[in-house]
Amino acid sequence: MTPAHRLIVSHFAVGFGNFLLFHDKVVTTIETASPLDWAVIVIAGLAITGFTYLSERQGFTESVYSAWNTLPRKGLTLLTLFAIVLLGVAGLSLLYDSGIRWLDDVVVGACVGLIGYRIVYGLVFPVPETALGRI
Repeated sequence: MTPAHRLIVSHFAVGFGNFLLFHDKVVTTIETASPLDWAVIVIAGLAITGFTYLSERQGFTESVYSAWNTLPRKGLTLLTLFAIVLLGVAGLSLLYDSGIRWLDDVVVGACVGLIGYRIVYGLVFPVPETALGRI
């Protein structure tokens, strides 16, 4: 499997995996979304798209990339960070179910943004070469 294919598969796995993990909340969020909820979904999707776009085109300072390159196991690090964020989100949603109103909207928007970005820069257009070097 080429690095481009690994990147595409990993981003699709994260996006669709979150949809499957939060399936009931995703369906409820989409069915009952108000215009303000849709705005939060769009903003979260644009934020993850912008972050991914900048990171793949060396848009951040060199210290960020040098710190990333010093990590011995990048896949394990990403999985650990993802698990920490997922546990944090799950904990917050359990503790403050009605207090964090837009938490589900942010999850839906981030997943849609990640999947959409990878469709555009992975399936339609090639994955940027700088992104392949960090796989």
